[in-house]
Amino acid sequence: MLCIESPNLSVKIKEKGAELCSIYDKEKERELLWQGDRRLWAEQAPILFPFIGRLKGKAYSYNGQKYPMDLHGFARENVFRVVEHNEDSCLLELRDTAVTRQAYPFAFRLRQYYKVKGTSLLIETKIENLGMETMYFALGLHPGFQLFSENNKISDFELDFPDCPGEKLEQILFSEESLTKKERGEAFLKEKSLSLSYDLFRNDAPVFPETGGKAFLHKRGEKEGLRMEYPDYSYIAIWQPYGKEAPFLCIEPWTSLPGRDGIEEDICEKEDFQSLLPDEERSYHCKISLD
Repeated sequence: MLCIESPNLSVKIKEKGAELCSIYDKEKERELLWQGDRRLWAEQAPILFPFIGRLKGKAYSYNGQKYPMDLHGFARENVFRVVEHNEDSCLLELRDTAVTRQAYPFAFRLRQYYKVKGTSLLIETKIENLGMETMYFALGLHPGFQLFSENNKISDFELDFPDCPGEKLEQILFSEESLTKKERGEAFLKEKSLSLSYDLFRNDAPVFPETGGKAFLHKRGEKEGLRMEYPDYSYIAIWQPYGKEAPFLCIEPWTSLPGRDGIEEDICEKEDFQSLLPDEERSYHCKISLD
């Protein structure tokens, strides 16, 4: 386990999955990251790569060949190599192997960089195509923040989208198998704020495109809270297990959507997938800040 620190924050990262496992606010002496509980959700902040969510039949095709792929891809199950570790930052790396190529036939390098600065955690994910053909993938972050309690119920909180262009959001809808439906819904905002409740998660995670790349989670009427900036991600998802009144909320930047309902995906034909030419690389940034 790696630890990086600023005067305000102490952050811990596991080598397995390069997963955040602690964001500790030194000033208020509180842990912000969900600490995991198998009865609710065992993980804390997995990296979703090279797929997000589910696929019809738990498989996809590429160049006429079918490949298996489980929920959220395989990055979270692999041990990353530590490239650098400093007092306030660290860099971890995952490369393709003979095992990963059985499910994902691309040569790649995924680098996960974390840096703490004041009350902010900066996250950069860099994907590189090391192969000789175009590479297709999805990338997502899945941090869970433990904020709710008997005295701080989810219904007391709002999620603001300050740069959202309107007073309502298009919402991605899912089938009973958690696959993306063609139809779209709407979520209505009040002064660019989405009121939170357990009922929001009745039909899986609410997912929204075009939110302006910024979100602010706070208790209603209070100016302090948690800010997230995700300029390189096309979607934001929010999630907690429905019906369990979980004390955490996941705020998840995604580049792409899960598989489509009724469609066996060909990785080359999924329009919202990311693609890299040979030797091309791309970085995706996220910033988590405390106010």
